[in-house]
Amino acid sequence: MSMLQDWSRLMRISNLPTCVTNVMTGCVIGIASLPKDDPGPYIDPARFALVLVGVVGFYLGGMILNDVVDATRDLRDSPHRPIPSGRIGRGTAAIVAGILLAIGWVGCTLAGGVPGGIAATALLACILLYELLHGATWPAIVLMGMCRGLVYVVAAFSVMDTPQLLLIISLAVGLGLYTGGVTAIARGEDTNIRSGQLPIVMIGLGVLVPGYILAVDHPLESHVVPWVVFIVTGILFGLWTARNLLKLDTRPPQVMGSVLGLLAGMALLDAMFLAMLGWVSLALLAIACFALVGLLHQSISGT
Repeated sequence: MSMLQDWSRLMRISNLPTCVTNVMTGCVIGIASLPKDDPGPYIDPARFALVLVGVVGFYLGGMILNDVVDATRDLRDSPHRPIPSGRIGRGTAAIVAGILLAIGWVGCTLAGGVPGGIAATALLACILLYELLHGATWPAIVLMGMCRGLVYVVAAFSVMDTPQLLLIISLAVGLGLYTGGVTAIARGEDTNIRSGQLPIVMIGLGVLVPGYILAVDHPLESHVVPWVVFIVTGILFGLWTARNLLKLDTRPPQVMGSVLGLLAGMALLDAMFLAMLGWVSLALLAIACFALVGLLHQSISGT
């Protein structure tokens, strides 16, 4: 296995397109919060680039740090992984993780100013707390959900200082619930034990609650194309989610396959939110990111 493959596996880069779709959705939340008569431009390309680099830095740094923290346990349970196998040094990985997390904080702060810096600090704190507490089930579920939900927040702050409160909270909580549900399912990955019904409820609420609020507060205009894209993304997300949740009903449960599919489905969730907010082109781009995640999972595991 090449050094590039080892680092790619350590950073779980196959899930990286979901970070892109999260940032796009967060920026659109900021745009949707602007006054109706705002002439634009809605987002400075430099700010978008900064917040995207920042979120990618947070994601990659957090993934590496996870393996650094788990190195001793992986030596026993997953000796084939890059750090316990000796292919990547633990100290080297820790330094790279620290640099990437610093890039994440700086990028999000430069993009969002003081509010963005506060949100970036909260995101960094959640990442570090997750690494300290992820051995316990519920702290891991809550903190991982908060990490993803805060991506919407830092991205929204790159567009405006005061995003609409109900909109940002509902969508961030929705993404957090979805992520928390997937995290709960993933806890049974090593043992192939099903995690029960609660994660499924969390995933369902993560879709239905923000979906309802979007439908009430930001109804789609009566143009055909946005409605078609919304219906297509909704059906695609529903079928994909059901397909991957049904993998948990097999004997033995296909936990890893379910988790990987649901991770890819995060891009479809973003696509549905983007379609409901009227951003057809970005919704289609999010669907393309979903396909890319599935393709990358064929060669680089996302867990």
